Amino acid sequence: MLAAAASPPLAYRPALNGLRAIAVWLVIVAHWTRAPFPLGEMGRLTFFVLSGYLISGIIWKQGVYAGAPGPWRQRLGTFYQRRLLRIIPPYYLALLLGWLLPLATLHEHLGWFLLPASNLLFYRMQHWGEGVGHYWTMAVEEQFYLVWPLLLGLLGRRTAWLGLLVGAGLAFRLAWSAWVGPGFVLVLLPACLDLFALGALLWVLEQHPRVQALARGRWVLLSWLAWVGLWVLTHAFEGHALWLLVYPSVGGVAAFITLRWVLGLPADGRRGCLLLHPLLQWVGLRSYGCYLYHLLLVVFYQRAVYHVFAAADTRRLWMAPLPTLLLLTPLLLALAAASWAWLEEPLNRVKDRLAYAK
Repeated sequence: MLAAAASPPLAYRPALNGLRAIAVWLVIVAHWTRAPFPLGEMGRLTFFVLSGYLISGIIWKQGVYAGAPGPWRQRLGTFYQRRLLRIIPPYYLALLLGWLLPLATLHEHLGWFLLPASNLLFYRMQHWGEGVGHYWTMAVEEQFYLVWPLLLGLLGRRTAWLGLLVGAGLAFRLAWSAWVGPGFVLVLLPACLDLFALGALLWVLEQHPRVQALARGRWVLLSWLAWVGLWVLTHAFEGHALWLLVYPSVGGVAAFITLRWVLGLPADGRRGCLLLHPLLQWVGLRSYGCYLYHLLLVVFYQRAVYHVFAAADTRRLWMAPLPTLLLLTPLLLALAAASWAWLEEPLNRVKDRLAYAK
């Protein structure tokens, strides 16, 4: 196992905003167009590994982990308050809009979404609710926030233990699928541990020479091509079940390499100018709002099409991928901009005033 090298302090990395913008729109395009290729999974895997990197960095740098020197319990409380302010109010607003739409799953199972534990609800039902299926990732994220400071307090920054945790995610998916069943196993937090642990490993090993050597565009391309090749191979030989079990780990490694490349980009735009483009920076800051509202918006649009047009051919025309993208993209960006200006940015200012105890 690689030896840990000193990691730099957490700093604002503008290229990460560009990466968030691309990742969230991979998910949105996949959902709106019902793409046959798992395009959205590329975005989801990247987000989970990025969360592992950023949250682990905060926990270690601020001494939030269990048993840290000083008043770690007080710092842990601050960590949870900051997370709640960033995540929960916009999420509850999206739930309110879904309730008013109305979405049947929210009316029937509101408590699961308020907790939030919608991933457990979807596992129990073995199907997605209309307009709310994407909320399982947020439930997993928030469950991750709850357990990660305690888990890192046990594991520390030891790469061997973090590496075992990477393997634990794959092992859980294999064991659960064999003993209980493969249906919806991916929505359970233990099935995502390899992705979050890969992010933590990246934070520990970011400055290691071997990991730095991965910060090349060609390795990013090759890693994702390998992931695509796995999809082609497993589906060509009717190995869809195998794909579901192993693709998060393979894609997580590709996301690990992608993030290391992005973290190595200079902030002045000499390289990686696409990620630093003002449009991607703007969308990246508002990526949470884009994610929150994108399925609500497409459900509203589909209902409007059915209400306005009676002919089946006309409905299919308006709900085809291209018209859907052209019409809904500006509406979603406007919703995300309003969420950012009137809710998220003011809450961020409040959050930033919550300082960690020394």
